[in-house]
Amino acid sequence: MNKTELRQLYLSKRKNLTSKQVDKYSQDISNRFFSYFDLSKITNIHIFLPILKQNEINTWLIIKELRQNYPDITLITSKSDFQSNTMESYILEADTQIIENSWSIPEPYNAVKFDDTIDMILMPLLCFDNYGFRVGYGKGFYDRFLSNCNPNIIKIGLSLFEPTKKIDDVDKYDVKMDFCVMSELVWKL
Repeated sequence: MNKTELRQLYLSKRKNLTSKQVDKYSQDISNRFFSYFDLSKITNIHIFLPILKQNEINTWLIIKELRQNYPDITLITSKSDFQSNTMESYILEADTQIIENSWSIPEPYNAVKFDDTIDMILMPLLCFDNYGFRVGYGKGFYDRFLSNCNPNIIKIGLSLFEPTKKIDDVDKYDVKMDFCVMSELVWKL
């Protein structure tokens, strides 16, 4: 299947999940993330803020755990620029005000811009394939963002679903993930 077909299929599958299912998967994914990854050498983690009404994985569970048990790790999130389809990084402090942009994406408001090296990024996705490529909402924000990051950044997707066999229309701009965390396991790609 191509990205458009996969996007439609997985948007529908995600929409059909109950809030209870999403809560359970989100907790399982958070637990799996912390049990799998050694964060002792990580100083900066970029994490997406979930659009909860779209049944996205609740990354606030991971953020809360990082703040409680890894206070030396700087949390970073992004603001989207829909004119250029790019993202800028901002430090996510406990008191950072979050507002929804016109696309209902939660973003930091009046936050400090982050211009250092990011060690690890946790990315949203609708689905991914056995080769490590992901399908998002189709604007290429993360692929563009990753092309400007440190090449050694650890790229981790968070998925509610098992991988699909293959995305038929992967192109040269698509960036592969290194791992994908699901409720049952971590897929090393």
